[in-house]
Amino acid sequence: MKTKLFILVFGVLASMQLIAQNVSVKTDTNAILIGERVMLDINYKLPLNKKPLFPVFNDTLTSNIEIIGRTKLDTIINKETNVQTLKQQLILTAFDTGYFIIPAIPFGMMQAGDTSFDVIQSEPLLLNVFTVDVDTTKDIKPIIRPIAQPYTIEEFLPIIMFVFAIIIIVFAIIYFIKRRKKNKPLFKRKDKPALPAHEQAMLDLDKLKRKKLWQAGRLKEYHSELTDIMRRYIEDRFEINAVEMVSTEIMNALKDTNVNTDALAKIAATFTLADLVKFAKSGASALENDTSFNNCIDFVNETKQIIKKEEKGEEEINVH
Repeated sequence: MKTKLFILVFGVLASMQLIAQNVSVKTDTNAILIGERVMLDINYKLPLNKKPLFPVFNDTLTSNIEIIGRTKLDTIINKETNVQTLKQQLILTAFDTGYFIIPAIPFGMMQAGDTSFDVIQSEPLLLNVFTVDVDTTKDIKPIIRPIAQPYTIEEFLPIIMFVFAIIIIVFAIIYFIKRRKKNKPLFKRKDKPALPAHEQAMLDLDKLKRKKLWQAGRLKEYHSELTDIMRRYIEDRFEINAVEMVSTEIMNALKDTNVNTDALAKIAATFTLADLVKFAKSGASALENDTSFNNCIDFVNETKQIIKKEEKGEEEINVH
């Protein structure tokens, strides 16, 4: 019966035409004992001018197949062939017997500067899980007692954290008493920045540039700080609650202002690339990183508000 089922399932899988030539998903074996491990190798090749969208895996592939380990996502660049290869290995296991399908895995591909993407899928695979034969003619052996293990730092960590918490509380009480005796407030109030919004934004952008985050491979941190600077600037300049908004909400709010379309396009491109890096785990080239930074400078210069003092009073000048 199992042999017939295997032939039937294999025939169905062989008829499916879902795999693309640049996606390779394979296992080191298609038959394991229950609880044993099987390695799933994933290779995704695409041109360098495309942005890859690599799948993010949870703890299970299906209800019967679990992921108990994984390697870091590795990217190999081949400039001679103009191809980039993304590799990852998953360690799978199953705790039930039978024939199980490793489902097709979707991969995305995006054109640079475009918000739409194409989806391709790998070929489904078949995994056969066998059980261990038990010799019922032999006597049942007693259960082996647990082996004693030495104490680890994780076991002492709650006690250490409790002691630190007590120390912090004691220091906080002492600090509070000293401040009360000197008739001083418990916390100093943070003064509002005296600089106009565009000047503060330029200072923050200059500090970010000198950190050289993306040059050190810290792409997500770089784009997060860059968009945070622009969120604070937009909030101070246009009185939009941009810090609490997602990118699309910010752009919709800016459309109701008098910002020109060229400036809107530049800041939209910056937010779009940042979202790809942070959420889609996509890479970004050196040119794209510099372009996003320059787009922010241009946006601030094209939307800044200058307070010009004259003899008869103060006059606001909007620069678009």
